[in-house]
Amino acid sequence: MTGTELRLRTATANVKRAGYNRRTRFHDHDKLAATLCPLEEPPHALYLSECTHYTDTSHDPDPLEEVLKLLGSLWTTRGPDGRKFGEVPYRAWISKVPGSVNVPGLFVDPRTVEPGTPYRLAGRRTQLANTLTATINGHPFRLKCVHWNGSRGPSGLIEQADQDGQVAAENALYAGDFNTTSSAEGETVYENWGALCDRVGRPWMRSQKGIRRPDGTWVTHTGMDRFLEHGWWDAGQVAGDFTPTTTDPETALRIDRIVLSKQSPARFDPDTYAVHGHPLLSKGATPNDHLMVSADVIIEAAA
Repeated sequence: MTGTELRLRTATANVKRAGYNRRTRFHDHDKLAATLCPLEEPPHALYLSECTHYTDTSHDPDPLEEVLKLLGSLWTTRGPDGRKFGEVPYRAWISKVPGSVNVPGLFVDPRTVEPGTPYRLAGRRTQLANTLTATINGHPFRLKCVHWNGSRGPSGLIEQADQDGQVAAENALYAGDFNTTSSAEGETVYENWGALCDRVGRPWMRSQKGIRRPDGTWVTHTGMDRFLEHGWWDAGQVAGDFTPTTTDPETALRIDRIVLSKQSPARFDPDTYAVHGHPLLSKGATPNDHLMVSADVIIEAAA
């Protein structure tokens, strides 16, 4: 692709607990396959917000190995003799988040996203924690799968927005579950967030995705505004598509996002942005509490 623009396919999905069943202690990877099936072509960068027990476990079979096999075979074609070809050799980087099993994971096609140095818990430069440096079309990029911890409450969400927001100083492509929304025109926001949380029987969601006003009422937390102000583009906002990405009709929010630093030699293709309905939703089932989001990023050729 030297000397030409590169179309980078990206997608973010949040399968609850990665399909892990606490009772059986096995993963149901069919849930991930069903979530990803609307994608006609494999993403070059796939962000999975909950990779519960993918690493540092004694599970047998190894869940990460199973997932890599699944991802490698989802988008294949068959030759005249029935043999598969064109499998994607995904590589995985699972974040290290102290005290959490719902850690996010980044899966890249190394033929397009050339992996470099991963940063785990990065010490003094905490904003680089759990990022991967990669080369895309000749440019260095910082990639990270995000799962902002809503249980830390409004002040914690602001802290995470500020910490990750600072990476806008670099070429960066982040995606995942931000657990907060924005105040952009067209965005779904709730002035009666506290009452809604009570009505659906989840009062603890007040602080997970809301903020308390001085008058005591709870409204939707819009910490994404603060994050974007550091210098980021949001794919849905660029496309003018504010479709919520969570599936509870009474408390639906657009919290799953793909974001690109304005510093980057790249842009979103707004025509490719999509929030994908789950194939089982049409049958009356609710297989997951999040919907997948995808968008293409056009990356300029390096000089």
